[in-house]
Formats: sequence, C-alpha cells, structure tokens
Amino acid sequence: MAAAAASSAKRSLRAELKQRLRGLSAEERLRQSHLLTQKVIAHSQYQNSKRISIFLSMQDEIETEEIIKDIFKQGKICFIPRYRFQSNHMDMVRLASPEEISLLPKTSWNIHQPSEGDVREEALATVSVKF
Repeated sequence: MAAAAASSAKRSLRAELKQRLRGLSAEERLRQSHLLTQKVIAHSQYQNSKRISIFLSMQDEIETEEIIKDIFKQGKICFIPRYRFQSNHMDMVRLASPEEISLLPKTSWNIHQPSEGDVREEALATVSVKF
C-alpha cells in the first residue's frame, strides 16, 4: 500500500514540476541553468571528484552542456546514461568528449545516447573504492 502511495505521489510531483518547467521562458531557463552550473562547479564534491555522471538535458530541462564542458576542461571522466529499452535498465557509460554528443544517435525521446552495441566503459564496472 505504501509503495502505491509513493508511486502516485512521485507521478503527481513529476507532473507538477513538468508544468512549472514548461511555464519558464527560454531566457529564464538559461538563466537558471547558468546559476545551477556555477553552484555545481563550485561545490567541493564536484571539485574533488575525478569521475562525474550527468544526464544530457532535454529541451525543457535545465541545460547541462556547460557542466559537461567543464568536466572535460578539468580533466575529469564523464559518464552519461544509456537506457536499454527492452530491459528498462540504464548504465552510465563514458563520454569521450563534449563534441561527441551531437554525433550520438537519438532515442525515441529525442535524447542523444550511445547505441546498445557501442562498447564503452561503464561507470560502476570500473570504479575502485578505497576504504
């Protein structure tokens, strides 16, 4: 019962946030994207990380392009999502460069991502944990 209530609440929240985002002008979305980018880049967790996973933004989402460019500028390793449609599974796979994004095929949701046959380093398969 609790799981159904949580699922319903998540759907409602997503719908509300989607509606709010649609109400933003392109200029306001870019302004907020820039502010968010500056906060992320200045954050100590970001600064201390060598490997970063990030989503590729859709048209009505916060823009992540500047963060991705900074990841490479700082010499960090960048991972992006690759969704496997038949299994509902998502991997975070390595991106070679920010310029590569525009060369990646698009999904039915109009999102660039590496194809399933494109062999890439997976973030969780190559992470080393130090205790």
